[in-house]
Amino acid sequence: MTHLEKRLAANLLNLAADEFSNHGCNDFDLFKFMTPEEALDLQRAMHAWNGDPEEAPATPQEARWGQDSFLMRYFAAKLQKEGS
Repeated sequence: MTHLEKRLAANLLNLAADEFSNHGCNDFDLFKFMTPEEALDLQRAMHAWNGDPEEAPATPQEARWGQDSFLMRYFAAKLQKEGS
C-alpha cells in the first residue's frame, strides 16, 4: 500500500469505528482468524496502545472476543502512522 492509501484506509476505519461503536453488540471472534496465543498478543498490543495494559486479557482463552470498533481504531492508528 502507498502512504496515501494507508492514510485513506485509516480514515475509513475510523469512520467505521464510529458507526460500529453505536451498535449494541461489538464482539468480534478473533479465534476465527488467529490462534488463541496470537489473539492474546494482539489484545495486549491494543491495550498497551490504548494506555490501559492492565485491562488486557490474562490468558489466551480470555482473548477470544475483541470489540470491533477498538480493533478498527487500533489498526487505523497503525495505518496512519505508517502512512505518515
